[in-house]
This record gives sequence, structure tokens and C-alpha cells, in this order.
Amino acid sequence: MLENIKLSDFQKELIKNGQEVELWARKLFSHGILVESRESEAIKETKKYLEAEEKVIFQATFETENLYAMVDILQWDDSNKYWIINEVKGTSSKDKKDKKHLYDATFQYILLKKAGYDVGQVNLIELDKEFRKKGDIKARKLLKTTDITETAKELEEEINLMIDDMKRILQNKREPLPCECIYKSRSNHCPAFKYLHPDVPDYSVHDIIRIGSSLKRLEGLIEGGHIPIGEVPEDFKLTDPQRNHVNVEQSKNPIIDTIEIKKQLTELVYPLYFLDYETYPTAVPIYDGCRPYQQVPFQYSLHILDKPNGKLTHHEYIHTDTESHPMIALADSLMKVMGDNGSIIVWNKKFEGKCHEDLADLLPQHAEIFHGYNQRIFDLMEIFSQQHYLHHEFKGSFSIKAVLPVLIPELSYKDLNVRDGAMAMNGWKSMMFEMTEQKEKEQMENDLLRYCELDTLAMVKILEVLQNL
Repeated sequence: MLENIKLSDFQKELIKNGQEVELWARKLFSHGILVESRESEAIKETKKYLEAEEKVIFQATFETENLYAMVDILQWDDSNKYWIINEVKGTSSKDKKDKKHLYDATFQYILLKKAGYDVGQVNLIELDKEFRKKGDIKARKLLKTTDITETAKELEEEINLMIDDMKRILQNKREPLPCECIYKSRSNHCPAFKYLHPDVPDYSVHDIIRIGSSLKRLEGLIEGGHIPIGEVPEDFKLTDPQRNHVNVEQSKNPIIDTIEIKKQLTELVYPLYFLDYETYPTAVPIYDGCRPYQQVPFQYSLHILDKPNGKLTHHEYIHTDTESHPMIALADSLMKVMGDNGSIIVWNKKFEGKCHEDLADLLPQHAEIFHGYNQRIFDLMEIFSQQHYLHHEFKGSFSIKAVLPVLIPELSYKDLNVRDGAMAMNGWKSMMFEMTEQKEKEQMENDLLRYCELDTLAMVKILEVLQNL
């Protein structure tokens, strides 16, 4: 039914991360046996291990009452004479658990009880957000186990109702009902959204600026049948930024507040440093001093404009040595070319600023320098995110990929082999850890350099447009 649903590279990477974390979770147990089969054969294999009184079973698989579940780690508690479900998730631990994770574990709890197994405990195993790599990794330090048994019991009735609803759908042999994502913003849609809601256009009210924090408004638009942005009524209550977005889309007339733009640009101090990082996060840190999912900068591009209408120079770095720490080498390179004065122009100061904080944390001897960089940051994106410049062709996005083709159509990412951050991340990973041919590595290195260079050149050109308003 959902065969044609395609996962993005980002979603595929999340799956890989989850699989890696599960392998680490198995190291928490001194022994265990893996169910290697799938589907009906996995059920038979699980039964065989249970009959053999195995105490720890990885990927234990069960089916009962037309319900099917795979338990990441099923553990027998000899002291209490009951089974423990260990649900492994490739996420960082936090006090408030993801409801989807709790639902997954509760479903397994219900199924095993229906199958006649005494389940006395349900655990959620996640990456410890406080973990920092230092030498060889120990699973017990990398991972955090949380007892969620009481939560599973509280959710049992709710999940049972969901199970009954799903059974009715399957018995009627009809297409599934539209998912609840119809009432969520675009970034929160599930991979099946386009399949389950074929009538919703690729650009709709789900893309209205910050509609994710105004779900009641989104629900009102959906229930009123106003799915295309062009159909949003004039009297429908929206926040001012949302109304601006809708008005610009409907009128096709941009908002350009030249007075406010010029006011913000007066803050710039020459020389100007246009800076962009590319980063690579991993569930399990590769490099010492790093946390789970920390964005590890492996590349930068830096354009420097010495004065108004002055000389533009370019510096760049990409880490290609598999034996050394990319953040240390990148920092050494950057500090040699970044001057002590002048505005550092970025696109999204939250991201670049966090990179500087992490560099300062890793290299305390240079912390003052990197904290100083953050004091000099000018976020060019804010002119667009604050709607001082708003164009209908941005389609509600403030990404440089959305702004550049509107302001400078002759500059394009389309002709590059690497065209976005996800491609850069995956390309660097392939170059560093997978590619074997030197020619292939050199091509990827060049592709990555050209992509990052365009990011900073784009900021140079966008600033020129704004200065000439």
C-alpha cells in the first residue's frame, strides 16, 4: 500500500543512527542471542530461543491476535521471574520522553501480555545527552536506561483503542484514513503524508510562517476547506507575520522595508567576514570531546571584503585526514585568516554561533577567540526572517536556497553536484569513511568546496542587493 513512499537522505541517516545505537545497547548485556530471521521465520526462531530458556534475546519477534512486534532487547529477570522489554532509540535522553517512543514500547508491552508473557518492566534505552567521548567508548557511559513501566501502564488503554481502530480499517479492506499530520506544519509531516493526502498541494497553508506554533489556526483553515494559501480569507485571524506571508502570496507584491534594512546594515563594521560551516553529526561520537549528535564542523568557507566596494578574497578549509580531529585542524586554519576586528556575517547565527561555542569548549586555550567571534556576528538571514524583505517566491522559507534565486537568479545551486547541507554531510562521510579511489575522493572534495564557497558568495551578493536598495 505504501510501497512508493520515499525516505529522504536525512530519514535514512536517522535509521542508520538507530541501528548503530541498538548495536551499542546490546553491549550492555553480557550475553544474548540475535534473532536473524524476519517475519514468520523470526517468530519461529524467537520461540525456539524461548524454549531453550535464553535469558536475553535481541530482536525477539512475536505475533498474536493479528498483532506483530519486534522487541529490541528482551531480557529475563531471574530474581523477579518476569520479562523486561528494552526499547532502544537512537535519540538523546531528555526528561520529557517522545510520545512516539512511549507508544512503541507500550504496544510491545500489550502484545506480549496478550501472548501470555509476564512482562514486569519496560525500559527505554537512549543516548546519554551528557556523554562526551574520551578515548574508547563504554556502552554503560554512552547510554541511559529509563524505567517507563508506569507510563506504559497508563498508555495501555489509549493504545488498545488505537489497535481496535486499525483492525477495523484492515478488516474493511479500505484505504487508511488521512493521518493526523493534516493538522501539523509541513516540517512535521510523516513520510506517508503525500500518499495519504494526495489533494494537498506541495505548497499550502501548512507552509505558512510559524504555523506549527499556531495549530488551532491551522486546524481552522483545514476544517474551513482553505488549504491553498491563496484561499485564506482576509478576515481569518492570523499573527502579523503570518498575515504578511499570506498577503504577499495572494497579491504577489513583495514587502521591502528599505528604511529598516538600511538601519540594520549600518551596524556592519569593515572588513566583513562572510562565514559558513558544514558539519557532520553522528549518534555515537567519533571524535574526543564530542557529544551525541553534536554538529562537528569539518569545513568552512570565508569571503573577506576589506572595505565598501573593496577587494574580495576567499579562504577555505576542508578536513580530509581520517586520523585527526576535524575541529582542531579547522580551528587552526580559521584563526590564521580571521582578523581581530570586523563583522562576521552568517546565515543563521544560532547554527554558526553554536559551532563557535563548541570550538571554544573543545579548545579552552582559544575560548576567548571563539566567544569573541560570536560578539561580532551579524545574521543576514534576520532581514528576511523578520520580514523586512518578503517575497512570494520565498514560499515562506528564509533559507539562503530560497532567497538567492529570487535576488540573484544568475547564481544557482542547481548546477552543483552538492546542492544542500544534507548532501554535503553525506558526501563528506563517504569521502572520509567509504570511498577507496583517490580520484573519487578528490572529486568529492572539490564538489564540497564549491558548494560551501557558493554559500558565502551568495551572502556577499545578497548584501550587495540590500545595500543598493
